[in-house]
Amino acid sequence: MHERGPSILRRATPLMLARLAVAVIAFAIPLVLARLLLPQSYGTFKQAWLLSNTLFLVLPLGLTQSLVYFIPREPEKTQAWVTHAVVLTAGLGALAAALLLGLGPLVARAFHNPELLALMPWVAACTALKLAGSSFDLAWMAEGRIKASALVRVVSESFYTLCMLAGALWTQTVLGAFVGVAVATLAKTIACWIALLGPGFRISIPDLRRQLAYALPFGAAFALVIPQQQFHSYLVSASVTAAAFAVYSVGCFQLPIVDMLYTPVSEILQLGIAEHDAACDAGGALRLFREAVARLSFVFVPVMALLFICAPTLIGFLALISIPLSALPLDGVMRARAQNRFMFRVSVLKLALTVPLAWAGLRLFGPIGALGGWICAEEGCRMILLHRAGQLFGCGMLRSLPRELWLQAGAALLASLPGAFALHLLSGPALVRLSVSGAAFAATYLGALGAIGLQPRRRLKTNMASSGIASQSDWPPALEQPP
Repeated sequence: MHERGPSILRRATPLMLARLAVAVIAFAIPLVLARLLLPQSYGTFKQAWLLSNTLFLVLPLGLTQSLVYFIPREPEKTQAWVTHAVVLTAGLGALAAALLLGLGPLVARAFHNPELLALMPWVAACTALKLAGSSFDLAWMAEGRIKASALVRVVSESFYTLCMLAGALWTQTVLGAFVGVAVATLAKTIACWIALLGPGFRISIPDLRRQLAYALPFGAAFALVIPQQQFHSYLVSASVTAAAFAVYSVGCFQLPIVDMLYTPVSEILQLGIAEHDAACDAGGALRLFREAVARLSFVFVPVMALLFICAPTLIGFLALISIPLSALPLDGVMRARAQNRFMFRVSVLKLALTVPLAWAGLRLFGPIGALGGWICAEEGCRMILLHRAGQLFGCGMLRSLPRELWLQAGAALLASLPGAFALHLLSGPALVRLSVSGAAFAATYLGALGAIGLQPRRRLKTNMASSGIASQSDWPPALEQPP
């Protein structure tokens, strides 16, 4: 019988703490840059960052994520998997730099921003170096070195933020900020190559073919998903001035709590499913998915309800619709079960829906309509992935979800009433009203969960005993091949 281990939430805790630390550190970036730079220059920074981030997310072609699939299943070939990922992502970094340099004039004209063209060489250097060092933390996480992986993220992001702000403070320009980023990314890339390739440089052509067969469909899906997710930003950026785009980008921020919780749990879910599959424990994978959904929905469902009653404008409402659906770590399930070709087909559909919906929304309602069109396409396709996950677990879409999800949704709905009353009936400063509203909501939400036997502490202990995943010492050699 497969030995039980710590719960998914406990195992993901180092990654969550790392994300929290990164969010706190990164919080200083817009505050400092907005004070140092003119609105036009800050808008240029956001446009340059949009270009760099798009290539950074698209070009790895799923190679870094493939490490989490192969290493737990075939740990004896770890050095080959790591070597392939490091070398190929470095080459893709060079390709990213060439694209930015070659298409820089065209993009600058499309964005009506000559300042962006002058910045392009440094944007190209930062993007290339960031890609070359992108395998560092994921390689260690795939080996089960979760605390070390979290430490890499915190240290690299801290140094990155320090260098960016130092460059901006020293020169008072957006160019200085990107020079600082280049220094930090170079340091991380050097550390990545020393740490991952120091134990040996190993290339296996048959294993490389297998790794690419798994990674390329996932990479193709990302090549559509990332532009789809960012299409509204490109559309608005090409339609307004750089200063106006700076305001729009600030209004489209995603709550740090979403990334802080969702991404670590999704990564550990993928790792845990690989462990269960290697141990031929099909039921363990479903238990793990339900546990992940229950833990995420405990936070995301009430956050959506609380922010909805406090949201003063329509844009606040639209931006919050996607939060409760972030409780479904479906991408981790798809990667763990090698459903990359299916993800590619869904990505094609998502892009086909996003372009007309975002364009029509922009024409009819302005920038908020572009955001709304993107959200409609995004969440509609998420339901398709949920249906697929139910098929993979052999229990259907609704039965794959934990009972806790529906109870938490009911508790959040109930807690919305005292929260809304407190917000709208009290008088005084807005901060006091929001604090009282939040306290009333939290007390009612936790009280309702306690009344039906879903106290967080008790449920966590129960899941630690019944829904855990294996430790690294339990990993046997892999028995299955990627498609």
